[in-house]
Amino acid sequence: MLVCSELMVIEEGSGVVVPEPVLMDAVEIETGVAIRTGRENHCEIERRRRNKMTAYITELSDMVPTCNALARKPDKLTILRMAVAHMKALRASDVSQSEGTGNTSTDGTYKPSFLTDQELKHLILEAADGFLFVVSCDTGRIIYVSDSVAPVLNQPQNEWYGSCIYDNIHGDDVEKVREQLSTQEPQNTGRILDLKTGTVKKEGHQSSMRLCMGSRRGFICRMKVGNIAADNMAVGHLNRQKQRNSLGPSRDGQNYAVVHCTGYIKNWPPSGVQMDRGADDDHTSHCCLVAIGRLQVTSTPNTSDLTGSNSNAEFISRHSMEGKFTFVDQRVMGLLGYTPPELLGKSCFDFFHPEDQTHMKESFEQVLKLKGQVMSVMYRFRAKNREWVWLRTSAFAFLNPYTDDVEYIVCTNTSAK
Repeated sequence: MLVCSELMVIEEGSGVVVPEPVLMDAVEIETGVAIRTGRENHCEIERRRRNKMTAYITELSDMVPTCNALARKPDKLTILRMAVAHMKALRASDVSQSEGTGNTSTDGTYKPSFLTDQELKHLILEAADGFLFVVSCDTGRIIYVSDSVAPVLNQPQNEWYGSCIYDNIHGDDVEKVREQLSTQEPQNTGRILDLKTGTVKKEGHQSSMRLCMGSRRGFICRMKVGNIAADNMAVGHLNRQKQRNSLGPSRDGQNYAVVHCTGYIKNWPPSGVQMDRGADDDHTSHCCLVAIGRLQVTSTPNTSDLTGSNSNAEFISRHSMEGKFTFVDQRVMGLLGYTPPELLGKSCFDFFHPEDQTHMKESFEQVLKLKGQVMSVMYRFRAKNREWVWLRTSAFAFLNPYTDDVEYIVCTNTSAK
C-alpha cells in the first residue's frame, strides 16, 4: 500500500510554489508511529518507576529513627546510608545479646528463657517503678492498665480500667494530655520539642510525624491518688509515699501526684490479637497511646524534710547555668534572713564575698563539666543583715535524659559554723 504525500517544489522561471505528490510507504509511517509510541511508553514506565522508588524511600525514611530526627528532609542517598547504619546497629545489638546470654533468637525480641512473660512484665514495671496503660486516642478511654497502678497511685486496677483518662488527671492538665493523644495535623504552625533529640524545631517539618504509627510521646501531668491501703513493707512504698505527698492536697481536697508518661502511638489491638470491642468502637480508628507512667520527683520539698533537726542550718536551691536562682526553699530565712522571692532571678555571684569570687566561678564551671557528679565547696555568703555567713554547698548538675545536656544545678547549702 502506497500513500500519497505532498512535497512543496518551485517551478522553474515562475517562482510559484506548487505541491508535488510524493509516494510514501505505509510501513514507513507505521514504523515512525511505533517509534514515537515506544518512546512515550518508555518515558511513562520510567516515570512510574521513579515514583515507586520515591515512595519506597519515603517509607524507609519514616521507619529509620535517625531520619525522623532531622529538621530537613534528607536526600535519597542520606536515607539509604542511615538505613544501612540502623540495620547494622540492630544486627550488632542482636549479636551482642545472643553472645552475652546464650539466647540465639533472631526475631528481634529478647527474653530470658527462664522467665515467663508475666514475670518479665512485673520485673520491668518494678524496675521502672511505674505502671503500664493503654489509652484510646479518639475517646480517651483506658483500655488496659497493669495492676502496678495500685502501689504507684493507690488506685485499684478495676477503677482505672474502662474509665476516661481525663477523669483521672488534674483539670489544668486535660488539654495538654488531649494534645498528646491527638494524631491530627496541628492548626497552628509553632515550634515543638523533639523528644528524640531534645531540640526545638519548626512544627511544619515534623507535623507529619504525628500521623505515623510508632510516634513517640512524652509528657508530665498530675494524676489522682487513691485511698486504698498499701503494704507498708512493700518495696519502694516509703519512697513512693514521699514523692506523692510532696504536692499535698489541691484546692478541691484531692491528692495528686506528678507522673511522667512516656510511650508510643500504636494500633490497638496488636496484629493477631482478638479483643472484645464495644459498639462505640465500631467507627473509631483504634489508634492508641501505649505508655508507662512513673512518679516524677518534684522540686517542692517535703514538709518532713523542712522540719527536721537541721532545718535551720540547711536549705536547697536550684540555679540556671548562668548562676541565677530559679528555686529556693523557705528554710533560707532561718539561715540567711532572705525570703525565697528576694533571691529568685538574682545571680548567686552577687552575694559571694569578693575574695571568694574567683574560686566560686571556677567551682561553678567544674560542676557543669562533671555532669551529674557531686562537688562540695566552702565560701562566704552575704546575709540579709549584711554579715558574711560561711556555707558549705554540695552541688551537682541535672542532665536532660534525652539530650545529656545540663539543664540546671541543684545545691544543698549547709551552715559551716
